Amino acid sequence: MPSSNLLPADASDATILAAVDRWVALLEAEQYDAAFDATEQDPAMRWTPDLMRQVITLYGDAEPGQKVTLDGKPTDIKQRRSVQRFAKNKSGLVGHVWYDLNINGCASDLSATFDLRAEPDGLALVLDDIHVM
Repeated sequence: MPSSNLLPADASDATILAAVDRWVALLEAEQYDAAFDATEQDPAMRWTPDLMRQVITLYGDAEPGQKVTLDGKPTDIKQRRSVQRFAKNKSGLVGHVWYDLNINGCASDLSATFDLRAEPDGLALVLDDIHVM
């Protein structure tokens, strides 16, 4: 992640969730390349901008033009947006972010999960997965 994308080392949960909101806004604008560049990715997951687009556009009973939206009305699913923190581990991880995505303006069970990794100059937001939780 370029240093300009790093969050402050002491970023609050609200600051971290606001960074994820900005990532979601890029997805809503269907700017998958920019969304990809806005975070680091877990290499094991092999994310690409096109894979992110496919996971989102093919989710569930996919509708033409299906996309992530920042705002969403409640459904039978309550949107989870949370930050969990823990002591730094051997991989440099200091927490996780769980963020349920809205699809076409409705809450869904498609979730993005991120790792928070301590870097010398701040916190890196690392996309782990986008999947049904």
